Amino acid sequence: MSNDDEKLEYKRCGNDEIDWIEVGQLHEATLRISQNCFEFKKLCIGLIGISAVLLGKLTSNQLDLSYFVVPFLICLGFWIADFTAYYYQRATRKRMNKCISVIAERNKLVGRRSNDIDVSWYKSMFNGSMSIYFVLSGFAIFGLVLFVTGCIS
Repeated sequence: MSNDDEKLEYKRCGNDEIDWIEVGQLHEATLRISQNCFEFKKLCIGLIGISAVLLGKLTSNQLDLSYFVVPFLICLGFWIADFTAYYYQRATRKRMNKCISVIAERNKLVGRRSNDIDVSWYKSMFNGSMSIYFVLSGFAIFGLVLFVTGCIS
């Protein structure tokens, strides 16, 4: 065996084992958060549909302000929950990458690039996966403007 082959051999130490366990747990948490984010979107749409039917019954099918305010508030609430979960999903991914980088440094792995993940509340609030909330809120605001101006009644 040459010296290069010996350098590539990997033997886990106790610290590596602990870090790999942490990486596994963080990976599982990231997957669960990701699934929850998708569920938030489905629940939001379902709740808006249910609220429209309920508002129809409560208002005797007379169009009023609540038809636009309630869906907007539902979107706002789910958007806040979703971007908060997205933020923590990014934070756990960043921690996972840090653990993997520590393992690589400890084992003197040369040339390994670490993926830096930017974690910010602003980027969590306004990323592509949040667009469904913006579209639904836009419809509610557009309908509200039409209702207030008398274009629909």
